[in-house]
Amino acid sequence: MITQDSWSYISEQDERIQITGSDTLHQVWSILDNQSRIGYKVYLPDGTVIFPETMISNDVWSAYSTSCIVNQDSVALFWREGVPIWYSLRDSAGSGLVAASFLSSDYYVNRPRVEAASDSLGRIHCVFEISAGVCYAVFDPGTGEMLRDTIPESYPEISNICVDGNRVHIFYTTGYDLPAYIQYDLAGTIVIPPVELVQELDFFYPQSSVTVDNDGNFWCFLRYSREGVPGIFLSLVKIDGESGAVLLEQEVETPNQVGWFMNIMPGPGGDTLYLMWLAYFQSDHYVYFSILDKDGNFIEEPYPAYDYSDEEVQNLTCLDATINADGDVYAIWSQGDVQVGGYWIVLGWLDHNWVGVEHSETEPFVTEMGSIHCSSNPFEESVLLTLSGIPATDQLLVFNTSGRLVRTLESSDGSTFLWDGFSSEGEEAPSGLYMVIPEDRSIKISAPVVKLD
Repeated sequence: MITQDSWSYISEQDERIQITGSDTLHQVWSILDNQSRIGYKVYLPDGTVIFPETMISNDVWSAYSTSCIVNQDSVALFWREGVPIWYSLRDSAGSGLVAASFLSSDYYVNRPRVEAASDSLGRIHCVFEISAGVCYAVFDPGTGEMLRDTIPESYPEISNICVDGNRVHIFYTTGYDLPAYIQYDLAGTIVIPPVELVQELDFFYPQSSVTVDNDGNFWCFLRYSREGVPGIFLSLVKIDGESGAVLLEQEVETPNQVGWFMNIMPGPGGDTLYLMWLAYFQSDHYVYFSILDKDGNFIEEPYPAYDYSDEEVQNLTCLDATINADGDVYAIWSQGDVQVGGYWIVLGWLDHNWVGVEHSETEPFVTEMGSIHCSSNPFEESVLLTLSGIPATDQLLVFNTSGRLVRTLESSDGSTFLWDGFSSEGEEAPSGLYMVIPEDRSIKISAPVVKLD
């Protein structure tokens, strides 16, 4: 648990996360101190605070927080104060480089979120919806807007943006339920005219995530329903970065589940793609994860990285994820309980060794079937963990929800392990959720364990 506050259906508790360096996490969110204000904090994966929770908006109604990396070592933060768009620029430690500043205003707002990306010159390229359609604007932090264009025949419904070298890739809609792509150069000239993407949709949901691979091809992760076809689909669209041709359209199968808050990220070096999204079936909620190659083939099939199906507190929403150069994935999402009127922003951490990034072709990532049985879950004083259906292992690792290693458990027979509820430093671990995994990361299995006072 990273942040605790009150739930708000009005602002939907938006949050975004960015990373500078290898592990410095910058979080911006839309409810601070039980008010519609924009909060910002910087911390490490183990929960160490680098920059404390701070209100960066003006002390007025504010919501719809977003962010982007600038020059790899600073973070631009965006939000709405009513209709006007505001922003701030922070350095890698969270200190202000540009204080809260006015960016833009329009009399009409349909989808109020601002999507942004920076170029090699430190300029910020952003898209947002205005009365005339989708506005594409470029500005220099601290100086102001340098360029503005309304995308031809755009519809003020949804948009997203990614900058790759001298290419500015923009995803948007040309009409109701008509997703499209356009490309600009850094001078603001259209170099690839509008290209219509997925056809014959019944409803296009206003959520998307975009990225580029190391070939310069643009990827969109979308959510929609098709005409005459029951269900809601998650879909990947790959677009040639030089010609604008659609190279791939592929639906991600999530049987009997509804997916939303999608995230697509380039893996280390850009030769793989990481997908992360929220999924739910009836009342059971999950955070799903998978890895693809650039042809759309699954290297890691979709699986629930975080399973909330056995917990009363669910109501997951607002997932956002980022990745470092090694391939470690950091994600935040809201876990709320509407009956008590509260929510918690949770940090999830996937180590790159765990997801198999560093395994070579001669050392394949092996999936083992089996289980870790808990003698009591929840437990108060101690719990006996027994491996079943998997090879014996020397050690089990106990992690807390911040991703910090709490205890290393050893066994004489390699299949039964006792945790007395204490950390490796001899201190009693606080009550809460812990994740137990084998020290041998080729054994891909885990068990959630809840400790009580």
